Amino acid sequence: MKEIILLLKVPDNWVKDIAEKYPVPIKFLECKPFGQAGGRSLIEIDKGGEQVEKMIEEMKSHPDICKIDLFPYKDGRVLGTVTTSRCVACQLLTGSDCFLVSATSRSDGWVEWDLISSTEDALSSLVGNLEESGCSVQILKKARLSKKSLLTKRQEEIVRIAFEMGYYDHPRKRTLRNLSKVFGISPSTLSEILQRGERKIVRQYLEKGMI
Repeated sequence: MKEIILLLKVPDNWVKDIAEKYPVPIKFLECKPFGQAGGRSLIEIDKGGEQVEKMIEEMKSHPDICKIDLFPYKDGRVLGTVTTSRCVACQLLTGSDCFLVSATSRSDGWVEWDLISSTEDALSSLVGNLEESGCSVQILKKARLSKKSLLTKRQEEIVRIAFEMGYYDHPRKRTLRNLSKVFGISPSTLSEILQRGERKIVRQYLEKGMI
């Protein structure tokens, strides 16, 4: 398996429209198809004060966006889901043998994808399909990746978001069921991911002799 970092620009897309107007990074943590041509994404918007508020208002009025649900962090960042009526990238990615780890928008309208590809052919096929659909693609990096490191990256990301949303607060601000709806996975699957991530964090803590 390989980890691939690539740049993607989708024409006539809400991400491009918003990113070129507001230089506040949008991180895509999950991306799934929705309906015949749309997509549903779990996003995290970076800190940006008033710009973020204006940005969100424009996102709500964008013709491609059907629904948007947001959860503000205390530090000014925002986590939420965005459902769109059309998303070429989501549709093509789902039909490929490549997997999205995360993606982050840039102020020039490009989106940086962190992908996992099982084979070189799978990557070539995805890139070819994206370009045929009118997208611009630039491959920045390719590196070998072990299954273990992939799982660790995903676990750490989910534990971090759970922590920041108050799952580990006492009393809890988010239940497991509520949090599972944010990620779009079952409570049992989320519980397993969190337990594995927690075990890794505790083991690292103990190995460093912090107690």
